[in-house]
Amino acid sequence: MAGVNANPTPWFRVLPPEEDEEPEFNINQRGPIRMPDTNSPPIAYFYLLFSIELMKEFVRQTNSYANDMCNTARHYIGRKSRKLRWRRNGNLTMFEFKGFLSVLFNMGLIRKVSISEYWNTKSVSQSTPWFRCMFSRNRFQNILKFLRLVCDNRLPNRNNQNYRPAQRFQPLIDFVNRKFLFYYCPRKELSIDESLVGTKGRTAMLQYIPSKRSRFGIKFWMLVEAVTGYILHMKVYEGKKYDPVPNGTLQGSNVVMNLLSSTSLLGKGYHVFVDSFFTSISLVKTLLRHNTYLTGTIRKSGKIPKMIKDAKPKVDEPVFARQGPLLICSYKQNERRRKPVIVVSTNYNALSNTGKPKVLCAYNTFMGGVDLADQMIVTYNDKRKSCRVWKKVLIHIFHRILFNSYILYYQNTDERPPLTRLQFIQSVIDSLAHEHLLKKGNPLTPQPGIRKLQRGKQKDCTVCSDRKNGIRHRARTECVRCKKGLHNQCKRRHVC
Repeated sequence: MAGVNANPTPWFRVLPPEEDEEPEFNINQRGPIRMPDTNSPPIAYFYLLFSIELMKEFVRQTNSYANDMCNTARHYIGRKSRKLRWRRNGNLTMFEFKGFLSVLFNMGLIRKVSISEYWNTKSVSQSTPWFRCMFSRNRFQNILKFLRLVCDNRLPNRNNQNYRPAQRFQPLIDFVNRKFLFYYCPRKELSIDESLVGTKGRTAMLQYIPSKRSRFGIKFWMLVEAVTGYILHMKVYEGKKYDPVPNGTLQGSNVVMNLLSSTSLLGKGYHVFVDSFFTSISLVKTLLRHNTYLTGTIRKSGKIPKMIKDAKPKVDEPVFARQGPLLICSYKQNERRRKPVIVVSTNYNALSNTGKPKVLCAYNTFMGGVDLADQMIVTYNDKRKSCRVWKKVLIHIFHRILFNSYILYYQNTDERPPLTRLQFIQSVIDSLAHEHLLKKGNPLTPQPGIRKLQRGKQKDCTVCSDRKNGIRHRARTECVRCKKGLHNQCKRRHVC
């Protein structure tokens, strides 16, 4: 296709069929790169994106915040507060953090109305022993409460000019964006759209999008591979105050240029699909000058030729207009639609497939990449409410990492048939939990329950007592399974 001229030619009507010609795409290596062996287990793909270094930083910052909180708040923390158990149980370890991730992911598969219900022992029908085997309820909730990636003391306050609403999770976004592109080379067709993390929490980033299911939430600009939904880059929208649009540019155009330039995909012959919020004639021409093609719907209020704006196409009789390499089409699929759909493209010619334009067929095929990724993630995400908006976004990004790691596995494995996404997530959960359970010394059975003895009765604790060596510690509680005396603090070391 011809380049964009300095003095563009006027728009003129074209009649199909034009010659079927598409620009060449010269990038040969597409899909996963720098992969482990094809017979590697699912956890190996998860560790590519959620690296050990990232886990160590989570552990370090969580321990630092928890210890500072226990020191500064010890004067006004209640005697029965859950926070006091942190020092009794010790700092968070790498094995515990892996177990914590496995519990978070498993909560997306086994959904309950509240976190405390996962440790329900009163109802036999609602009992889930695996969660009790992993953590006590208080330990898990303490880890969740103190979870941090950045040091709170170094973050600017709201009144500071350097304050950013996303500063608590922005380092994680920057990290995963680098990892996503490092291990994947996308195919030619890309999709750009918005995604919403549903929440009604108090934050300057809160957006209202009536077309989304959640309507209220934190908005992300997403660049994904159109066919698979693999996330290449995501950028949080912090609001007009913190993400102003440069003068003379449209917000949609600015988002597209930023996403493509941030990923270094601009100028390499990629084909981007967007909706009417992003599309403008000026953006189409700008991208074409950078050897990047665009297909998208466009509004009548845009600078489109009058022959298209005033066109009243009949059903399955599209109207085409061209200006050099730019093709614009107005199409009406049935009589029930009052307004025709208008599509602009620099990659396709005026061709019809049983009355439907080829450019519109391609748009319908490749535009839904972001929606595909959202649908896949919401299937195994419990979407639990949180008072801390940034923490909800943090956990949402964990699920994005898990989704991308499955795509890497699916395209690189030699297993036939490959694991389904549910089986992949279950395998990752088992692998993360196994190390934690081995460290506890009881990998297969959950911690035993204890119950009080009758009034006045006591038994030697089977763990900390040793009568042969003259060590005797009496307990007023016993193990439910073996009926031996057992202290509450000793049950983790008890095997029966």
